[in-house]
Amino acid sequence: MTLLIIFFGLAVVYYLFQKNRINRIEKQEYLRERKNEKFEQLLDLARKKDAARSEEQDKNNNTEN
Repeated sequence: MTLLIIFFGLAVVYYLFQKNRINRIEKQEYLRERKNEKFEQLLDLARKKDAARSEEQDKNNNTEN
């Protein structure tokens, strides 16, 4: 009976350890995805600003010539 209780206790501890590990990994993946999304948004914003700046520069060059 004692061995059964010890085995059951070890099984519960192992389950909780694995559950904690899985939750930690999922949280890391979620944070990585959010970081990548923000990075993509910043890249898009930079591209738009660069395109607008380039267009403005082209207009200025055309008016000077």
